[in-house]
Amino acid sequence: MNKKFYLVLDCETATLPFANEIAQSDADRKKKIAIARPLIYDIGWTICDRKGEIYDKKQFLIAETFAVPSVFNTAYYAEKRPIYLEMLSRGEITIKPWQEVIAILIEDMNKVDSVGAFNSMFDFKKAIPFTDLYINKLYSPNYFQWEKVQRSICAHIVAEKYRKDEEKEFETDVFRFHGIEYKLFDLWGLSVEYLLNNVSYKKECLNHGLLTNSGLYFKTSAESTFQFLCDKYDFVESHTALDDATIETFILSRIAARGSVKPGIKFFPFRDLGYTDEFCLRNKKVNKNECFVVYSKMSDYLEDKEDESSAYVSMMFKKLEALAAALGIEI
Repeated sequence: MNKKFYLVLDCETATLPFANEIAQSDADRKKKIAIARPLIYDIGWTICDRKGEIYDKKQFLIAETFAVPSVFNTAYYAEKRPIYLEMLSRGEITIKPWQEVIAILIEDMNKVDSVGAFNSMFDFKKAIPFTDLYINKLYSPNYFQWEKVQRSICAHIVAEKYRKDEEKEFETDVFRFHGIEYKLFDLWGLSVEYLLNNVSYKKECLNHGLLTNSGLYFKTSAESTFQFLCDKYDFVESHTALDDATIETFILSRIAARGSVKPGIKFFPFRDLGYTDEFCLRNKKVNKNECFVVYSKMSDYLEDKEDESSAYVSMMFKKLEALAAALGIEI
């Protein structure tokens, strides 16, 4: 049987330089634009086998984004700029134009059996294609016309009125780029399937407070997955592309040891773990410490939402009441 090789990629992104203007400096609005319109400034990847042995690794800063303050300053991790400058001065990273980096990436993708990331929906379906589009437009005569359209789209994104019309059926298991088709896997969904959807992981999440902001779901990030696999709950991702891709390469090896690194993206895989409160209340005799962790997180989240009348908030309050009853707390 031929040995299989994988390319595991991660990228760090900013967004369009006018995002703050359209979001009116509102962090939540800017985040919506950043998710929908990501621009890569740091990209890194490994080439590995199913045991996690790394045969090659690369990392680049993108000249058209990292070196342009109006773009880079929109990044969530913009404060990491001095770290990158130190890496540049030590020769640990290079800065290249996007087209040069893409040529290297395509060459490496053609060497492997499949490509993926911990969130392939973001990296391969959004960040790489949109950055490619943006930079091609930068060097075209109709950039300002394109920017005008993007400003309108971003305004609709902020107003939650934007719906993209899909011209083609969405392909969950393929990354098409520059006329080439690559098999695409997603380490997020595979981690949930093979590593995280079990009582041990859920208990550790409750022990270490690894819950989503609402408290409704268990965290299923690359960071929390690595913490669980290595029993290192003080581990914090560096959020630089190659470091994160290296962590994700290790996760791939643990997935491969339990099953196939099969292609495909599963939407919202974290939902497969179920609701935190239902896990806590699964037995007649509940673990009050676990219940209190979820109760506290949900309570904090709902603190400023008492006047909201959405079905989601109503559902959350019902769950909070059930936890309070189990804990003997009046709310």
